[in-house]
Amino acid sequence: MDESEIKEILLALVEPNQNKNVNLPSNVKGWTTQSQEQVCYWTGVTCDPIDSSVTGLNLGDGFWLKTLLGVDPTDDETARHRLDRILLHHHYDYADGITIHNKIREPLDSINANKRILQKGEKVAVGPLFPSEIGKLKSLRFINLSANQIQGPIPKTITALPNLEIFDVSNNDIIGTFPDFQSDALMVLDISKNRFYGALPRELFGHPKIGRETAPYLKPLVKFDISHNGFNYTIPLNGQSGFYDVELQTETVLKNLQYFDLGYNLFSGTIPNNIGNFASLQGLFLENNRLVGTIPKALYRGSGIGANPLPLVQLFLQGNLLSGTLPSGLATIENLKELYVDGNKLTGTISPNVCNKGLNQVFVNDESKHDQCDNVVCPSNTISLEGVAPCTPCPDDGKEFRKYLGQRDSECRPKMTEVEILDLFFDHMHGEEWLDNAYHWEAGSPPCARPGVECNQDSGKVTAIRLPSLGLRGPLIPELGLLGELHSLDLSDNFITGFVPSEFRFVESLIDFNVKGNQLQGVIPVLLCITEGINSNGIGPDGTEFDLLYSCNNIACARGTYSEFGHAVVPTKEDVDGTQCVPCYDDEAMFYLGRDSCTDLSIGGLQFRQDDIRHGVVYTILVLFTLAFILHLVIMARRRKKYILSESEAGGLQQQQHNALPLQRQDSPLSVEDYEYEEHSDDDWTAAESLTDNLAKREEARDAIELTDRLPQVT
Repeated sequence: MDESEIKEILLALVEPNQNKNVNLPSNVKGWTTQSQEQVCYWTGVTCDPIDSSVTGLNLGDGFWLKTLLGVDPTDDETARHRLDRILLHHHYDYADGITIHNKIREPLDSINANKRILQKGEKVAVGPLFPSEIGKLKSLRFINLSANQIQGPIPKTITALPNLEIFDVSNNDIIGTFPDFQSDALMVLDISKNRFYGALPRELFGHPKIGRETAPYLKPLVKFDISHNGFNYTIPLNGQSGFYDVELQTETVLKNLQYFDLGYNLFSGTIPNNIGNFASLQGLFLENNRLVGTIPKALYRGSGIGANPLPLVQLFLQGNLLSGTLPSGLATIENLKELYVDGNKLTGTISPNVCNKGLNQVFVNDESKHDQCDNVVCPSNTISLEGVAPCTPCPDDGKEFRKYLGQRDSECRPKMTEVEILDLFFDHMHGEEWLDNAYHWEAGSPPCARPGVECNQDSGKVTAIRLPSLGLRGPLIPELGLLGELHSLDLSDNFITGFVPSEFRFVESLIDFNVKGNQLQGVIPVLLCITEGINSNGIGPDGTEFDLLYSCNNIACARGTYSEFGHAVVPTKEDVDGTQCVPCYDDEAMFYLGRDSCTDLSIGGLQFRQDDIRHGVVYTILVLFTLAFILHLVIMARRRKKYILSESEAGGLQQQQHNALPLQRQDSPLSVEDYEYEEHSDDDWTAAESLTDNLAKREEARDAIELTDRLPQVT
């Protein structure tokens, strides 16, 4: 590519959107049609010293938008992201040869103030579309377009660049699913603070079970930052997935990864143990998601044979739904400087070994005299705006509601009464819209007088709430876990969303828990899975397998499974199997917990999706109709060829009619010997086979789960 072609490509970045009144600063070289400078000397352009090919574009931090295009954002910058970049210049010397600044924790008030909702009629600053033209520069190894208010998706011409090493488009307004890069040299991937959404690809980090290796562009990765987006579902590192190298058949790749940031997304599920395979990981940021379960030991022990503690410097886990205790083993991480776990559902106390590490000095910055443990997380029955020092003690009244470490609040709220809990539940479940008007509870009314609520006649405490099929919608409130005598909760067949609160583990009397047929997501909290008594969890005859006795499925069937009860049933006798949650592949079961029905069919132990069968029937009918039509044409052509005679032949036959053998009637069936294909029939069959193949490929592409895993091969 010659100089003029490169210049034309680069000028295409500015000419369509450039402000006509823009005057480039004197220290900016190039970027105009009148410029006599070679493109390699243009500001922000880097070239190979040998062949002068363009290898880098450093137009980040708003340089492209403000300087080259002359666009002056409004004072409040009405683009979606207005936060200053969180990768501030506070060094922990992460990587050799690559600049990776450590992450500074963002104060909650700063986050809330900047992430405001646009008002009706408010104008939004619209930036340029992603410049697809630079995809023509195949030699590019470095792209920085951060903070330029870029709109739209990332073009395929960009993700197809074969030599990319650094790709930074953070702090823009880019939309789309996770991009599929083709470069196997990518070391820095930063798409943070945009509007990406959806699940991460299941095979992103490899999957040995299905023979897939880690995405090639991740193998040399040093920094992976997808924070402040809308990615959801689980982190695809569980089970047998993760870091697989097909050639070596070992989990050997991603050893260089030092910075792994998934914070401020919508990820659910647990923290994968396979993160312990990141042998060089120094910064792990999972804050402000919807993660449940306990803090895995793999973070301070590593994973695999001969594993060592991760060399973590920063560990951000705040703002999730994690439960259990704060592991004392975190104190063994020698280089750990920052540890944040507030805003979760952790209980217990903090190990002195963790407190004495002098953690979080950068963020806390509190000169008052306080326990060193408060720098890590505030103890139970205290409150703090940030969940860390300074911590304010609260009176014992209401401590049941303040049993978690690092609770964030501005005041010590008093203990809630059962009336207040039911009123709060009614509001969150949109009670005014319930299908039966008789169940429209009056605020402040006695619990026992409310339809669907049962009470202990002696104590007057709530013992049961039964509200099935009433159109409840909204998230379950954790305050239900404060109903100390509750033994039955039936909220089945409604439209309840969100997650199952782990607070139910504190209700010792709870034995009947029915949330089937709702739209609950995520997974059952681990500590709830080992709570004895709920739906007979942990109660069964001697010899019952532990995995059946204590199972999350006993609380509610996991996503992708179902049973007639919406949960598994522990065997009651030694010769009784009980009821298990079995696989289901319809859309409802794949997304929600506690499914009690499945649109699939089970025949001979094989699972058939009704959607697939329905589509398969349509496709089969279409193919058979096409084949039948082709066959009909062939037969008709053959009959015409065989039985339509010339006029002369017909005349001769009439003369010999008295002694001639009768010809086969035109409507008589052809014998096998008589049936012959026309010359074009092979092409017709080939076309039909091609159609069948295309339909099969379309069906396979329609669903990520391959049908061959569940359907018998049809020939």
